[in-house]
Amino acid sequence: MAALLGFLLFASSADAQDDTYVAGEIHGITVFAFHPEAERIGNVRTTDAETAMQTIGAAIDRAFRGSEFTRKRIDALKKKGDIEFYYDANHPKNVMSEVNIALYLPEYYTPSKGKRTFLILIGRTGIQWTNDELAAAVAHELAGHAYQRMQGRLRDMRILDAECEAYLVHEQANQDIGADKTTDEAISLRQATDYHWCDDFRRWTLAEGLAVADEWDELNPDVPALLKAFKTYIADQG
Repeated sequence: MAALLGFLLFASSADAQDDTYVAGEIHGITVFAFHPEAERIGNVRTTDAETAMQTIGAAIDRAFRGSEFTRKRIDALKKKGDIEFYYDANHPKNVMSEVNIALYLPEYYTPSKGKRTFLILIGRTGIQWTNDELAAAVAHELAGHAYQRMQGRLRDMRILDAECEAYLVHEQANQDIGADKTTDEAISLRQATDYHWCDDFRRWTLAEGLAVADEWDELNPDVPALLKAFKTYIADQG
């Protein structure tokens, strides 16, 4: 984490941070971290704000530097609005929830109403994931969902389809950063991608007899090829 201090520029003005949070910036992305109200929420020990800010900054840096695919999409987002990450130990509100890593909040990007912020929320559980896991989550939420929102597609997509596309982006980030795909978590993630979130899309590629259908059997599938086919799949849904 100490090496990150060379990249993360801490805000010091009074209007940039106060007794409730700390703030910093990395790669043109602002990170806000609220001080936890308690040392433990439910079954999870909370992370202090300073550590959380460094952790999020390291994950952003990992995704931005390690994945060209992710970086290009983030750069496209920055041309349309601000990107902000928030750490809030109170998220999620369900104190027993331990699965939510990060959450994109689309309502903060509505250009017609003057709202131009791509906002990502990270809670008490997500902040404790490994750097590679959190970096892939950064790609999922920014290069996946925020990018869908920027293009004006997210609102009309089925949840399954929106998540399928974002999980394909997640997969590309994992490939780019060289994430370990042999862990139980990685195997579960791939199974959920292929047989839940992307199950309809996968079945469609098979039914259409597309060459890209073979990619589902690969450890490192050709994500750009799958995303190209995904566009046709979405168009076929009407």
